[in-house]
Amino acid sequence: MSSTTPLVLKNPKGWFAAGAEVERAMEVLSDGAFKLFVYLCLNARRDTGVLATTQTELARSLKKGPVAIRGYLREMETAGICRSRFSHSRLGRGMVEMAEGYWPYQKGEQEMLDDAADAFVSAIKKLLQARACVQTTSLSTADEILARSWFKRGISLERIEQVILLGCVRKYTSWRNNQNHGPIRSLRYFESMLAELDQQNIKPDYWDYLRSRLGRIEKLWIESHPKTEGAA
Repeated sequence: MSSTTPLVLKNPKGWFAAGAEVERAMEVLSDGAFKLFVYLCLNARRDTGVLATTQTELARSLKKGPVAIRGYLREMETAGICRSRFSHSRLGRGMVEMAEGYWPYQKGEQEMLDDAADAFVSAIKKLLQARACVQTTSLSTADEILARSWFKRGISLERIEQVILLGCVRKYTSWRNNQNHGPIRSLRYFESMLAELDQQNIKPDYWDYLRSRLGRIEKLWIESHPKTEGAA
């Protein structure tokens, strides 16, 4: 066959542009992690580099144990090859996204939207971590889905900050009236208040008042809930 004759794929479906990106991954990954990398490349969406899946599905497809899969994902993330988000349950649905430097296809506008959504979620996480009555070091999968739905609806971070302010003041007030009230453990706690604020026209002075009240009452909460030694 002449070298100028076009090559024809036997199976035109499911192929992947394996080039320099795959070669770089092969150089830095262990055999097991590289096998996972290839599987992700073959199955992720070409326009986003994202595969929605579960850890159980990955383990079954690669004939590996769940512990091994988690180890491979950590190895890939440490190498800057991908990022993943999964719930604590192995059956919970999550996602793996290939990093730009290891993905041969040009991503569309969706990538920019995803970056903006990630920044939005991170900002909400910081707002929650700033409040003593919120007991969470990271957002659960359900909370992150809720936060991203707020982003898609165009809800501003200023409004989210107001909702968290209102919700925390109410939590502290309830706690003062009944010491058995525990901390807030989910972003969903604030969802009803978001709908409530949409129906009201609150003056800016009210938020200044709430911030002042929050500062006073939060000190009482902290004094009554001392962190145990070694706590995060």
